Amino acid sequence: MSSESIDLLWNESIDNLKRLVEEEESHDQTKPVSINDAYHHFAKLYINYSVILSELNSCYESSVQPQKRIDIKYTLERAICRVINLRHLLVKWCPPNPDVVSKGGSQAPFPWEYFDLDKELRELCVSPAKLETTTPVFFREDQNEAILHRNATIARLLEQTGGSKVKQMDQKRWEARIATAGGAFEGRSQSKDEPYHSNKVVSFNLPERAVLKVQSIVRGHLSRKKTATKKRWLDRFVGLRSSSDRAELVNLEKNLIDIREQRRQEQQYCKESYENDLHRLKDVVRDEEGFAIQSELREERIQWITEHTISKNTLPGSFEEFYAKYNPPDDKENEAKSENDNEHKGSKDAKDSGKNKKDEKSADTDEVERPVLSAPHTLLDSIRDCIRIYEERWRHRNVGMDRVKSQHHDVEMAKKLIIRDQVKAELTKGVEEKLLSNILKIKAIQEASTMSSKSKKKDKKGQGKKAKGKKAGKNEKPLPGTKLPGMQDMTVDEMLGVLVQNGLIFVPEGHRINDFIGGFKNGRPTIPNTDKQERWIPEDPSAFQLRKSVMEYCIFPLGSEFIRSNIQDNENVRSILFYGPEGSGKTLMVQTVASEIGAIVIHLASSSIGSSFGGSEGAMELIHMIFTVAKEKTYAPVIIYLDNCHEFFLGKSAKLDLARRQAQMNNIVSKRLGGPPIDADMQRFQKPLLMYKNLALKREDRVLVIGCTNMPESADVKLLRWNGPGGGKPEKQGFFERSLYFPMANHTDRLMLWRELIRRRISSHDRLQSRIPPALDLAAMTLMSDGINCGEISCIVDSVLSENRVNDLSFMPLSEHEFASYFSQKQNQDDNRFLNFTRQMTALDSAWKSINNVGGENDDGGKKKKTKK
Repeated sequence: MSSESIDLLWNESIDNLKRLVEEEESHDQTKPVSINDAYHHFAKLYINYSVILSELNSCYESSVQPQKRIDIKYTLERAICRVINLRHLLVKWCPPNPDVVSKGGSQAPFPWEYFDLDKELRELCVSPAKLETTTPVFFREDQNEAILHRNATIARLLEQTGGSKVKQMDQKRWEARIATAGGAFEGRSQSKDEPYHSNKVVSFNLPERAVLKVQSIVRGHLSRKKTATKKRWLDRFVGLRSSSDRAELVNLEKNLIDIREQRRQEQQYCKESYENDLHRLKDVVRDEEGFAIQSELREERIQWITEHTISKNTLPGSFEEFYAKYNPPDDKENEAKSENDNEHKGSKDAKDSGKNKKDEKSADTDEVERPVLSAPHTLLDSIRDCIRIYEERWRHRNVGMDRVKSQHHDVEMAKKLIIRDQVKAELTKGVEEKLLSNILKIKAIQEASTMSSKSKKKDKKGQGKKAKGKKAGKNEKPLPGTKLPGMQDMTVDEMLGVLVQNGLIFVPEGHRINDFIGGFKNGRPTIPNTDKQERWIPEDPSAFQLRKSVMEYCIFPLGSEFIRSNIQDNENVRSILFYGPEGSGKTLMVQTVASEIGAIVIHLASSSIGSSFGGSEGAMELIHMIFTVAKEKTYAPVIIYLDNCHEFFLGKSAKLDLARRQAQMNNIVSKRLGGPPIDADMQRFQKPLLMYKNLALKREDRVLVIGCTNMPESADVKLLRWNGPGGGKPEKQGFFERSLYFPMANHTDRLMLWRELIRRRISSHDRLQSRIPPALDLAAMTLMSDGINCGEISCIVDSVLSENRVNDLSFMPLSEHEFASYFSQKQNQDDNRFLNFTRQMTALDSAWKSINNVGGENDDGGKKKKTKK
């Protein structure tokens, strides 16, 4: 992207941002609206802000001028905060399905994660691809040095422990499945005359089918060859293609990569020259303008000291009143304080005016929250500030006849915005110190005799008051792990060393969010309706919805300290649950989140802990060390990964037996892999996890707890679902604040998976063979792979397309028969258990029962009364 294109795109994004702010201000900020109207309004804003966010991200990645990149980043962070806010509003005010709509009265909000944007996208004529954005580059650029230092510390600790215990997650699991598991990965050789099983979707071994297949392949090959020959001749004649087409295409790809690398080097060079020039300009401004600034500051403060002495007959002891006079607090802060005071007064009046508890409860149940279209003032004010900065600094430089084409920093702008303020702050500190020292000398001379006795009395009184205040004040309760022996004496580095020594620290692989392949549309689950009454069967979330949810719940809030500190308390997601069948992409998404933001992963599972840290004290000790290391800012951001998290939150005895059987199977697999035995008793970590997650993690901590499970029915839903801060004791509040379901890939997603994984595998070995062989029937492979998960498809591609096989593609075309030998019989996935868990986790069951009077309740909410005959 050229510099002119960047400037035009930035200008267009700011204009669209200005239009959105004006549109939000035009709505009535106090009048409540219906849920459908609120959702439609928030959905349109969400789409528009997401498009602007993607455009600003492209501007930041392509821009070279350092001052432009700083202001684009400033706008980008504010836009991300607004997108996160709109995501939570859409989840809260998603129109409920008729199955859970209350009968009579106003509808209470029923939060739902997987909202539909089809209607709004068609109305705005926006493609879904425009809503997806890559992770901003500055998430890793700003903390690159800290990440390198942290990784070096972990590597040094590994060398001291004498082994490389940091292993990549889930790598051995798939190797074991290929080597030992039956069915899909036995690699059984099947004769050509042997028919497939009757429940296979496609059967190639029938004679008629084989003849038709051979004819279609031959005719298609000949027609494609003839068409390609004519097209090459026509392209060469027009001048669009040379004789060496493939080699030229590879050269173009290499040139693009070289251009991107050159642009990164230019960005780094301009940034370093800008930072070096700031130090030089500070000396220049101090030499040229320092005397004038210093004299102005001295005269201004001497005049205030004179006025203060005349009016109060005393010399001031500090300059606090000076700044209070010349820099009064903003009206917005006063309004916020007055609003808080009114809220406190209103709450006190409401408590005092309550006469009967029954009346208060009935009044609370009658009042239902209604959506309001108003946006938080802090977010809109910050976005207005971004627009104002662009209008003042860049609009006249980016567009028009006087457009500035230089990519070097502007010296005068740096002096005006940064250098003069820094020099003024340094000179102000020196002037005030000199004036205060002179004032203290005058006071010491004038009041030497009287001040000594008074000061002693005041000190005694002050000490007494402070002591009383300390006794009266209540300190926060320390976390229970600090009371364990030896914990207070351990430093954070020593705790990190213990975690590394036990193999709990993982370095994430280089994954991107686009590695989670899938389309925009979601598929309906094929689950038979066994209930007597008609029930709503929620649709499975699409890969697009999962990518957007993970981006806005996990990656955006953790990527920047500014974003983390400026999101609201109800938008701070500290823990999230990924559940779904095995191989659906849960672990891949954990690795993606960690690699996108440069986080380390603390792996907590039965396979990594084993029998270590036994007993309640050992469990509390480990959890205390994990959360202490995670909260350390020098190691941030941190992902705490709970693999097979159902083992930590087991439910009743029947479910406990099921989990133990699963643990025994895991022990068999671990013995085959040569790993440590797996301990089935993971409930000892349940209480420490609940306490530390609900008490220790604050909004400023860049820590996220991610749990993954393929057996969610084995856990207690009351422990998994977070009930809010008012849910009682921390160990009874629940754990996961959000939950996302990762279903099996549908037909379209499997087709995209086969195409993309095969293309990547071929291009990784040979750049000249990056295209998929035309004879390969991807549609047949998609049908045959029904019931095979994404992880198995990836392993099949890696097994078939070895380096030698890729090199032989030129004279031995790739066929779907090479992949078919890995396919087993169709696996019947029990999706009904995931549907039941979704209903419990989202309170669908309780809402449906309360609305349809299931369980002996009448329309008024009370139990049915027995009537006498």
